[in-house]
Amino acid sequence: MPASIAGLPVPQDEVSDASWRWAHRTLPRYLLAHSVRSYCWGAAIGAWEGLTVDSQVLWCASLFHDVGLTTIPRNTMCFEIEGAEFARRTLERFGMAADAADRAAIAIILHMQPAVTLDDGVEPVLLDRGTAIDVRGVDVDLVESVRGTVTRKFPRGAFDRHFVSAIRREVARRGDCQSARLLHDADLEAAMARSPWAMDATAPC
Repeated sequence: MPASIAGLPVPQDEVSDASWRWAHRTLPRYLLAHSVRSYCWGAAIGAWEGLTVDSQVLWCASLFHDVGLTTIPRNTMCFEIEGAEFARRTLERFGMAADAADRAAIAIILHMQPAVTLDDGVEPVLLDRGTAIDVRGVDVDLVESVRGTVTRKFPRGAFDRHFVSAIRREVARRGDCQSARLLHDADLEAAMARSPWAMDATAPC
């Protein structure tokens, strides 16, 4: 596990390390890289805005936040709720304190909600903002100073295509989840197509 990424500290405790090793064993490459990038964007914003961040909670929530997308055929609830429950149980098994595991689970659930505020907690806000940057390029200019280093270490590759396909799979099974709002009301594919990430991918070398 890296000690830092683009100068952003990565927590070095046993729970964070176990979560890192779990993510490498379990997540497809596109989700692993997305999860780490989301942590980096959130951590960078937290540092620059002077927020007091529990880096263990943010790191672990970031690594687990999309695990529900990998189990869609077996899910009985929306993917973020499935993922939050799995994360809470797993993090407690790794040794995370129950209240911290609950905060990680809450951040995972809220990252799919249309509005998250500091009243919900610092880590939910930073996970929400970090994933918005990585998926749709929202406020990507805020992380410009670390953007190149992070994406070189954890490249996007075919993230956009894989992510949209996963969201579509959930919506086909559960039209009442936040994924449907993201796909249709927020016009996910169009937003991704016009994001700075898409422009980077189509820019001439």
